[in-house]
Amino acid sequence: SFHKGKSTQNYPSSLMGAISLLRQTYYDAAWYKKTGYLKETNLSLKAWNEKSVLPEIFEVGNKLEALRAIRLGNEFQRKYIIKGNGDEYQRLDKFKPMGTRFIIDLNFPAAYDVEDPFDAQYVTLAELKHWELAPGNAAQIEKAGLSFSITTHQLKSKADFLKNIRKAIESGLSETAALKALTTTPAAMINLSDQ
Repeated sequence: SFHKGKSTQNYPSSLMGAISLLRQTYYDAAWYKKTGYLKETNLSLKAWNEKSVLPEIFEVGNKLEALRAIRLGNEFQRKYIIKGNGDEYQRLDKFKPMGTRFIIDLNFPAAYDVEDPFDAQYVTLAELKHWELAPGNAAQIEKAGLSFSITTHQLKSKADFLKNIRKAIESGLSETAALKALTTTPAAMINLSDQ
């Protein structure tokens, strides 16, 4: 992710800093693997290199972060699985040629209260369009021919999961793709199809 999580360190404090830190870590790990281990012992870089054979999941906050992550991965010959944020349908024209694989949640935005004209003026057209189109995100990814799996990660209540799957199916997701996104696709993404 481009977010440092709960670290008490101040760095990185910006998106540019996060990208720089990730790039530097990749360069340092490559150096350590090639000759650096002869000069010093660095357990972090050693572990990074050992784990680099595992599938890599990159969590993003929006479609633009996803594009940045994909570019970063391409620079270092990494094919990230993108843990999306529900707005992937907005840039499928960019994701399709890259063959991006997604983990998507079915956390759809709630309807906006626009009864009061004063409150309604603070709801943007982009927010209204996303509210309308978000349930069709999985269907659009399926239509684009991209691989995706479904997670409960961002759901406020896990009890909404089945209801939201039904909503996604009503919005165009095929039942077959929904079943695959819950079973065989995630297994294939993490190289565990044989289990």
